[in-house]
Amino acid sequence: MTTLIIITSIIVLAGLIIASTSYRLFMLNQQQTVKIADLQNQLSALCAGAVGTDNRIVKFEQTLNQIKEHQNTLDLGMSGQHSYDHAIRLARKGVGMNQLIDNCNISDEEAHLVSRLHGSDNSAQNQELH
Repeated sequence: MTTLIIITSIIVLAGLIIASTSYRLFMLNQQQTVKIADLQNQLSALCAGAVGTDNRIVKFEQTLNQIKEHQNTLDLGMSGQHSYDHAIRLARKGVGMNQLIDNCNISDEEAHLVSRLHGSDNSAQNQELH
């Protein structure tokens, strides 16, 4: 009989230990599930922020490219003006039309016009007009 009580006590004690361990494991599992859900939410928020940031970066790159194109257009316009200024200076020095065409990268008609308006042969006439 005492052995039966001892065996029953051991079985009850083992059952309590198993139940206590199972409960602790269940609570740990619940805590980890909550932490995992929280981390998934944080990761989703980070990914959404990264997508928004990526869209802003793409927008900034497009704006930068537009500004570069605009700057290149302005530079091309300024280089053309520089060619005319250089052609006018050369024409005032009495340089021929062929040299204006070659040195300033302007067309025959442009060289003829610059030479006519600013050439040294017409400087006396230009003075009279003004």
